[in-house]
Amino acid sequence: MAIAKLLHEGETVKQLKSIIRYNTVAKEYLNSPENPRLLQALSNLGVIDISDLVAYQGFMDGFIEEVKLNKSQSTNRRQTKLYAHEMLSFEDEDNARFTQDELAQISVELLSSLYDMENTPYLIYPQVDSGRLHFHFVRGMHNSLGEYQRVKNSKRKMRVACEKIERKYNLTPTGNNVSNEIRPANDPMAKVMKNRKLEAEYQHQKNLSAAKEQDAPLTKLKRKSYDLLMEGKYQNEAEMAEHTSYEQVQQNLTETTQVNQKLETVKKHIFNLYKSANDEADFIEQLEEQEITVEIIKHAKSGKNKGIVFHHKGETISGGKISSSMTLGKIKKRFPNFIHTLEKPPSLRATFKQQRKMLDFQIENINRYYKQQRNNVNGDILIYFGKKNIVARPYNYNIVLSNDRSKIRFGSSTNSYDLTLSINVALENGWQAATLTNSSPDFLKRMMKAAYEKDPDLLFFVQPDKSQQLTLRDLIEIKSNLCFQDITIAIKNDLLVKNENKKVISKLRELAESEGERAFIAAFERGFSITELCKKTERELLKFMQNDSFQKPHTTQPKEQKRAVEVQLEERDNQLQELRHQAPTGSVETPLNTIKHWNKIRPQ
Repeated sequence: MAIAKLLHEGETVKQLKSIIRYNTVAKEYLNSPENPRLLQALSNLGVIDISDLVAYQGFMDGFIEEVKLNKSQSTNRRQTKLYAHEMLSFEDEDNARFTQDELAQISVELLSSLYDMENTPYLIYPQVDSGRLHFHFVRGMHNSLGEYQRVKNSKRKMRVACEKIERKYNLTPTGNNVSNEIRPANDPMAKVMKNRKLEAEYQHQKNLSAAKEQDAPLTKLKRKSYDLLMEGKYQNEAEMAEHTSYEQVQQNLTETTQVNQKLETVKKHIFNLYKSANDEADFIEQLEEQEITVEIIKHAKSGKNKGIVFHHKGETISGGKISSSMTLGKIKKRFPNFIHTLEKPPSLRATFKQQRKMLDFQIENINRYYKQQRNNVNGDILIYFGKKNIVARPYNYNIVLSNDRSKIRFGSSTNSYDLTLSINVALENGWQAATLTNSSPDFLKRMMKAAYEKDPDLLFFVQPDKSQQLTLRDLIEIKSNLCFQDITIAIKNDLLVKNENKKVISKLRELAESEGERAFIAAFERGFSITELCKKTERELLKFMQNDSFQKPHTTQPKEQKRAVEVQLEERDNQLQELRHQAPTGSVETPLNTIKHWNKIRPQ
């Protein structure tokens, strides 16, 4: 594996001296015999002795003068860059196969494919402070003839040069050399955490030295005596405070490391799912099972796709941080239909259980302008327009018929012919009705229009999985000559939006022709549901118009008549009481005759 990066470019001599100093002197907190920074320095201007500081500094002064002299020969004032700082590294396996000098020569050869390295002054600094051997290059921007050594699109051209070197020396392949291989990404936090721990240790030791310097002469004598007599070491208050602070820093680093390890576990899990996935649908399904969501990042202005990130338990990880093969571009290269499948394209499914299943399905029998191909992974039938190149773009299908013939999925770009084809395929497979999922109202309208144009009786063959998708105007666009029954079916199927009830009732009144239909509207306005009203006969609807109810009418007496009867009953009771008091003993004829008279007027 060869990796080449242009770290930065400079324009002044001061910047050039600074970058030479940067590659010469180790970072203070990284400086140790086990982790040296300056291993060696190589140049095409001569031999560099890093052990002699005076000779080393003299060589570097001569290098700077050579760079300045080459630039002075250029007459183009727009060529402002004085030097470039680049870095090259190789895989550990390649470092084991080649010596350091051999890899340095390979690095020079790699850059020679881009620049005139033979006539351009350069310095090479081999380093291992990151845990892996790599090379820092500092080179002038002009060769000995004053020609400018700067190329456009250097990042892309460096990548091409690396792949060429990998093939020549049989290095670990990367990039296009392993276009079909999925490679995990290195842990970018490993070096960061290592440097933080080294820096914390260095600052701790530095602060301890400063704390000891605060000791008074008497305290210093006490420290020596204490260290000789006691097993432990003497610590003043400043040292104890520094130790406490250092322990807190160590704890924070440990917690951060644990978080990074948890993040690495999630990244490996996503990476393993990606490697094992057969297609984009399988990959997305496995992510959903593991409660991992995918987000496509888009440009704010253009709206174009920019990248991909994965969300899991509050963690957000970009695809490129998981693996170099999991950037959005690489995922689309492996799964060309990934974004379309991720956004859940519209699909049809059989509403009722199929009565029969076609064992031998042939699209040519339905439409001779289409062709089909079987997906060997899941048995689905991919249907293409006849002029499409299936071999070059196998995922550029028009529709997909599932293996059990109960579902039809649409491709990324669906036209009216594909919609009509899907209706024909559904009917050919014995579907009685179809349910449309993951669709917009516009797509539903197009789907219903295609079914209606196929056969007017199929106006409501396709039903959405979500209610209240269409307006009355949409329904009129699908079928211009709507009838009373069409609107009632649309209301019954909950197709129409709720905020258009007045328009719907007005349209129903306009289309109503019979007394039964007008009674239907009256009952609907009273709050009866369409489902309930559809079960009523025309005779029952007409009775509703007469009685304002579907219940049998109760015969009730008028209030005036009822009150008159009550008055008569009161008079009867009073007369009976008087007769009982006035009548002699044994004489009952007259009272009885009176009672018979009152009984005649008692309401039954």
